[in-house]
Amino acid sequence: MINILPLWLIVTLTILTFALISFLAYKVYTYIAEFSGNESKQDITLLDRCSSILPYWLPLLEGLQNFGQQILPDYPFSLMSFYKKTFMPLVVFYVTHPELAFIVFFILYYLFVRTKSPIPDRPFIRFNVLQAMLLFLINSLLGATFRALPIEFRMSLYGLMLCNTLFWFVLSTIIYAVVKSIEGRYAKIPVISQAVRIQIDNYS
Repeated sequence: MINILPLWLIVTLTILTFALISFLAYKVYTYIAEFSGNESKQDITLLDRCSSILPYWLPLLEGLQNFGQQILPDYPFSLMSFYKKTFMPLVVFYVTHPELAFIVFFILYYLFVRTKSPIPDRPFIRFNVLQAMLLFLINSLLGATFRALPIEFRMSLYGLMLCNTLFWFVLSTIIYAVVKSIEGRYAKIPVISQAVRIQIDNYS
């Protein structure tokens, strides 16, 4: 019973953390809605929306590798079963081919971020590609920092709480960005989207 109690506590705290993140995401969404009239959606095609979703696989797989594999086994069996049938084969392939992430990263940079890109400039796709690349770098940095912590802390209750928080932060941020891409709107993730805007303005 003593070993089971921390798992329930972790799940409870994770749900509360996810609820807080969802509330903040809702506030961000309402803030965006107030200024959505300034953004033109006429030049954002269906191809732009579908293409803007694909780059987010990179930070998603990185987040699942860094945090998901450690905490998902403690979640209800149905959730773990869903993970095994859907994302786990991709994560295993991603983990066994670590060079793939850097290859995809530099291909995205070459095709969409460079000023002399061989692909015609599509601002919406470029924004989301750059944002996905920045989320990938943040996930990599968070994962490397977490793995550098002592293993005693990582396996403790506080370490699992931290891992849960980072996992849901990564997941909710990516889901929010993907939803905005489907809607044909620019995501407004605090700090991250602003950094992307600044980077795009510097390249322009």
